[in-house]
Amino acid sequence: MPRTKAKRRVPVTAIKGRFAYKEAPVPLPPIHISGQEKVAIDTSALGSVALGKMGKTSADTRRRINHFHVLIKQYSKLEAKKRICDGGDSEHISAIDREIDRVSREMAEMGGLDWYQKASLLGQCKQRGGDTSRWLVPKLRELGVDKRQAGPRLRLLDVGALSCMNYAKERKWIDVTPIDLNSQEPGVHQQDFLDIVIGSESAQSKAGYNQQTDEELDDKVDLFNTPFDVVCLSLVVNFIGDPSRRGDMLKQAACVLANDGLLFLVLPLSCVCNSRYLDDDRLQQINQHLGFTELYKHHTAKLAHYLYRLDKGKYRDGTSNSKVTAKGSAPQFKKRLLFSEPGRNNFSIVV
Repeated sequence: MPRTKAKRRVPVTAIKGRFAYKEAPVPLPPIHISGQEKVAIDTSALGSVALGKMGKTSADTRRRINHFHVLIKQYSKLEAKKRICDGGDSEHISAIDREIDRVSREMAEMGGLDWYQKASLLGQCKQRGGDTSRWLVPKLRELGVDKRQAGPRLRLLDVGALSCMNYAKERKWIDVTPIDLNSQEPGVHQQDFLDIVIGSESAQSKAGYNQQTDEELDDKVDLFNTPFDVVCLSLVVNFIGDPSRRGDMLKQAACVLANDGLLFLVLPLSCVCNSRYLDDDRLQQINQHLGFTELYKHHTAKLAHYLYRLDKGKYRDGTSNSKVTAKGSAPQFKKRLLFSEPGRNNFSIVV
């Protein structure tokens, strides 16, 4: 009896690696770029949305994350053009609006900020690069802050936190306040870093708090009532497309830190080693201008780690809110060409 040809089995990994398109049951949340208005995205016209596509490999996931960064930069540039043209040629403004809508829709089709954060959270696992807090904790121990005399625990503000468990093993001496624009966990507070004002009276007067319950308000006021001992900006400054807003992030760190407080900054290595406008020396000059002294620097194959100490007396922009500084003074460190070789990127920080 002749043998029938067996059907070829498709590997399970191949099935999991395919694009999983399905109808979006609810509209995607608006994309919120730090320091800018929320972008309302109408997803009703979209036939389907790619939800949860993390990538078959770490390289594929990284490629998609990088493309999302490109879209964020395009959006920021278009918003800047629109502000410049405000009150000008209506046809030109309409063309900019159409481009903004196109970029916003593409970000929505990728899954929006929610997808980006889930992909980045996946990148925290050991198989995909690890958690940058694992570099910071040994440095804090070297500085002896884990052996402080009896008193309150070290207050640490984790900006852009994807998980509230990053410092769980150090909870005996570190009091963590994790915040993010689009919280992925109940333990991560939904908060824009640039909106934080230290001091309960200022915090209560801020827009948005008036619609919260007294219990929720008291909780947030307690979180931001006193300066922090450590601020972590791990892979969040590079997420912002506007160089001036990146500078505002560093200014805001100086505003919310206590004197002698520590700033932990992590950037993709390409931002300081392959940029036309920024390198380690330029970054150090910017941070020295803001009152920071570099304590540690470490480069890996993909990331650049920095730990700085703040001297409030050297903070030359010393205001209580970085937004006031951004509007009230001219940049001290403008976008300046440092390297002209082909193949470099355009990452920069303006302060």
